[in-house]
Amino acid sequence: MTLRLSPEQIRQRLEQIRSGLLAQSASIGNPNFEQLDEQDLAWLFEAYDTHFFNGLCRACLEDVPLSFRVSSRLTSAGGKTSRFRRRGSQRAERFEIAVSSTLLMQSFADLEREVTVAGVVCHDRLAALQRIMEHELLHLIEMLVWDVSNCSAERFQSLARQCFGHNGHRHALVTAREQAGVLGLRPGVRVTFPLDGRHQVGVLNRVTKRATVLVEDSRGVLYSDGKRYAKFYVPLDQLQPCE
Repeated sequence: MTLRLSPEQIRQRLEQIRSGLLAQSASIGNPNFEQLDEQDLAWLFEAYDTHFFNGLCRACLEDVPLSFRVSSRLTSAGGKTSRFRRRGSQRAERFEIAVSSTLLMQSFADLEREVTVAGVVCHDRLAALQRIMEHELLHLIEMLVWDVSNCSAERFQSLARQCFGHNGHRHALVTAREQAGVLGLRPGVRVTFPLDGRHQVGVLNRVTKRATVLVEDSRGVLYSDGKRYAKFYVPLDQLQPCE
């Protein structure tokens, strides 16, 4: 809580971590990388712990394992820090930090708009990745020191400003729903998509990483509108809105 860094000190440390990851990573070859793996997240944790916290995160963990996961299933949150406990025990069995590869790869691609993470404007995927990891590190620190973590609370936001110069706690990465909206693909719209050499026509029901499309089928599941539908999961780039 007493850590105070000037904007220039923060900038210098963040740049050291950025250049270090670019130099050593086997998967991140440029700031708009197209591949990310768990080793990159593990390296970032150690680098931040060294440059900002003098190794105190690792010391507080003691013998509790911390794992890292690149997640394609996180489609609305940039990252997630989880604590796992045995039933009836207050002691953490392990921690995990997950980062969304889906949101990172959807951002800085076809849809051109300003991307912010933790209230900071990011100009490439590596900058967004760093801001996500910084945010998740603070969740981990709060869990280790105070047991509970809440990024909308004043303590978290104060730490975020002091340590990393964050201006907020929300992320504005590009979501699949946003991409779909630009293409005119919204829930309720009739769409067509190729399947086994034929074009199927159905109703767009939901958009996550892929689109959920309902096609009328007498053998399908009965829905509340009294019709039966077969459900298909379709990549967005294979969908076309019907005229």
